[in-house]
Amino acid sequence: MEGHLYSLDEQLASIERECGCPRPKHRRLAPEGLRRSSSGKVLVDLAATTASAAVARSKMRFHIRWQLQAWRKKRKLQPAGRRALAVLHVSPRYGKVDAKLLGLQRSRNMKQKIAEGRYTHTWGQFKQDQYRLSMQTPPETKATNLERLTLVAWEGRKERGQPASYSRPDGSTKSLRLTFWAATGSIDSLFAWCQWFGSAPSSQPQQPYPVFIPTKGRAKDAHLNWRAAHCFGQEAFQEADEQTPRALVIAVVEPAEATEYREKWADLPLLVLPENDMGPAFVRWCVQKTASAFRTELADADELGPVRQMQQCWLVDDSITSFYRLDPLSAKLLQAEEERLLDRGALVPSTPLSKPAGRRKERRCRGAMFAEAMLAVQQQASQGACAICGFLRDDGTAPMKSAQWALDSTSVFKVVLLNLAELAKLQVEYIPQLRLFEDVCLNVQARNAGGRILKCMNYCYWADNKTFGGCSAQRAQKAAAPRCTGLEDLIAAQAFMELPAATKTAVQHVYSWVHRDEERSRLRKEERGMPAPLPAPDTTLPLEAEGMEGSVCLLDEHLFDPFQDLTLATSKDAQEAHQATAGPAIAEHRWRMFLKPSAREQPIEVDLDTEVVDLD
Repeated sequence: MEGHLYSLDEQLASIERECGCPRPKHRRLAPEGLRRSSSGKVLVDLAATTASAAVARSKMRFHIRWQLQAWRKKRKLQPAGRRALAVLHVSPRYGKVDAKLLGLQRSRNMKQKIAEGRYTHTWGQFKQDQYRLSMQTPPETKATNLERLTLVAWEGRKERGQPASYSRPDGSTKSLRLTFWAATGSIDSLFAWCQWFGSAPSSQPQQPYPVFIPTKGRAKDAHLNWRAAHCFGQEAFQEADEQTPRALVIAVVEPAEATEYREKWADLPLLVLPENDMGPAFVRWCVQKTASAFRTELADADELGPVRQMQQCWLVDDSITSFYRLDPLSAKLLQAEEERLLDRGALVPSTPLSKPAGRRKERRCRGAMFAEAMLAVQQQASQGACAICGFLRDDGTAPMKSAQWALDSTSVFKVVLLNLAELAKLQVEYIPQLRLFEDVCLNVQARNAGGRILKCMNYCYWADNKTFGGCSAQRAQKAAAPRCTGLEDLIAAQAFMELPAATKTAVQHVYSWVHRDEERSRLRKEERGMPAPLPAPDTTLPLEAEGMEGSVCLLDEHLFDPFQDLTLATSKDAQEAHQATAGPAIAEHRWRMFLKPSAREQPIEVDLDTEVVDLD
């Protein structure tokens, strides 16, 4: 800079001599520390200094890179699944957690948000009574002949495999056989979907993948009418076109309740489980195993049909009421929202350094929103190898979300898309013996194995928290317990010892996550003199030492270059680095992917697991 000023002064001096009006010394641009005659030397020295600075900066960058690599090799990285649980909290419905003491499921500045008008466009604006009633009312369909078909879950994709088996409560093992009780048209639709997956289509289907809905004790109150106008609509269950089978929604029930559900839902396809009271994790495991590969029993019980499999399927709770699309605000509404934020200080004192979180989107529910939301996720998931996909549950602040998609968030449950082929490649499945937190444990297993989880933030769902049926027995038992959750409360000791090493690690991570929140809540109760539960009992099971998680996928930080932008493009270097750290079990897994809208080409904003949410 000084050299430029000296050079500029010399040029101005020549002009001043021609005009006969020299400037005073104090008007000169260059500092007075050096004479003008030395400006040439200054320029030479400045050039040398600039070159030296460039070389020094290059050396510094190389040295920092080398130090970071050495530091990353020495430090102990947390597994990806365990890291994801750091921003997730245990629901008070399933754990000994005081939501008020921990600040869960509530806002610390609710009065301020109300004064700002944050919930003006939410409270009382989206009544669910009509949606709830329409999904609890059976559709008017013609009486059809029902058939029972035995589906044998199959281990392996070919006939040379063997039937899948499960452990009964008495300790014996039995092959996994489920009964598909449905009309002929629904059976044909099931086979048509298996044939469609087997043909390896290049285009996406016009209807959502088959939907499985586990339900228990709610024959009259479960939300099972997906023919409602705001779900799939009646047209989705009519005759299929040449490229896509028609929609298929299956309720998964226990054998003791199959007749009750059939009396209420005359035409609904039912998948009857082999046992009663085996728990929600067992039900989801049965769905995953059967949808992955099954064979049908023919008229002769000694013969089985060909192996049929699905690549993907939806697993949905029976309490979902509606879906909403989150559209960007119009220019007029966005301007009004910005004006409201500008008036924020006039309403309530704002917190220093706080960024106003205004409404950026608005909810829209027109037409078959269930089908529209699921098709959007299917389209996005087809662009990368996502093991699990899900949606945002609206807690009243969904329009404030700025991200369109969230990567690797463990808060994906109630409505999940299972990539059965990817989960089989990762050797990840539901743990049938697990008593609680089966969805969270599946997400942790997928992340530890290197799988990716995609969460849609363009659509959100609303669901009821029912107090009967479903997991009410587990919740009541947990609420009556005088102590915090122990490892044996999650899974029996014998079942835990029989799990594979990677699955044991995931269960241990889930237990540590539950213990973290429950212990924090218990200590705060004791500090305030409130009645507190007893500490969790010490387990006698051999647990892995801290930092000895085995061959699990660690943080993605060892793939991060601090001098380059972090992207989600496919990277062979990332895959090679992952092979060196995570082992050959998942060496062929695609680690990184590029997310883009289906109808646009520009990249979209992605939230890398920054949302703090609760289980419910």
